[in-house]
Formats: sequence, structure tokens, C-alpha cells
Amino acid sequence: QGQSLEVFSRPAEAPAAAAAMAFRASLSLRASMRSKVRRGGFGSPRDHEPHWIENWNKDHRAGKDSLDWFFRAFNSTGIYEVFLKSSPRFYGFMICGGMVGGDYWSRSWD
Repeated sequence: QGQSLEVFSRPAEAPAAAAAMAFRASLSLRASMRSKVRRGGFGSPRDHEPHWIENWNKDHRAGKDSLDWFFRAFNSTGIYEVFLKSSPRFYGFMICGGMVGGDYWSRSWD
């Protein structure tokens, strides 16, 4: 603390001393950032799943399933990408679909 009082007691040297302190701080900050290991932590996109889950995800059933023709036709329509992903469009689709479906369901009881 005594040094900081000495620096500001001489007004001509104050900007130079402050610049030197900022430069030293930036050098040490840059050195500490450089020395960190940059890996994906828990829950990051680079975090790997357990090995058995990665193997399970690699096992595609294309061409093995009896409903393969249906899955190929459904994927070619693009309905999932447009409506069924979690997005505002998906929520709107669910609300409007629920309203229309609920209306027809209640009319079926009348």
C-alpha cells in the first residue's frame, strides 16, 4: 500500500506507473490463460458419452427394420425438421393441434 501512495504522490509519473501495472497484469493474465488445458468439461458438446452409449448410437437399423419404408418416407417429408423439433414452431403446432384435436374429441361425445 505504501508504494501505491508513493506513485500517486508524484502526478507526472502516475500515468506511466498505472500503464506499467496494467501491462504486468495483462501479461500474467495472458500467461495463465495460455497454461490452462482447454477440454470440454462435464455437459459440454465435447464431453463424450460412455463407450457403450456411443456404440449403441452407432448401431443404425437402416434396412433391417420391417417399417424401413415408412421411416424413409417420413424422413423425406421433412415434417420432423419443420414441426417436431423443440422450437417455437413445435410449441405452436402442439397448442394448435391440441385445440383442434380437443375440439374434435369433445364433438365425438356429443
